[in-house]
Amino acid sequence: MSQQTDEDLVLDGNAAAGLLGEVFGVEMTAAAGACDHCGTTAAVGSLVAYTRAPGVVLRCRACSGVMVRIAQTPRGTVIDVRGTRQIRVPPTT
Repeated sequence: MSQQTDEDLVLDGNAAAGLLGEVFGVEMTAAAGACDHCGTTAAVGSLVAYTRAPGVVLRCRACSGVMVRIAQTPRGTVIDVRGTRQIRVPPTT
């Protein structure tokens, strides 16, 4: 039996597409998020996603800073975007 590593738990932000759409009400993977830690701007779908926990954590690919945390609880959904300077959602046609 092989041992699981941290790399086995890492996905990209596209893995959280359904949850992000549910929370924000729009398709978010193409939105550009600016990391508050290092200033890098990248598509939300390209962030590093950890989804096998009580919630979802999205980290900056450049510096590993936590940008978004989302947890669904019996009392509602908790969204923490303190690590994100801004998110720019492309216009819908």
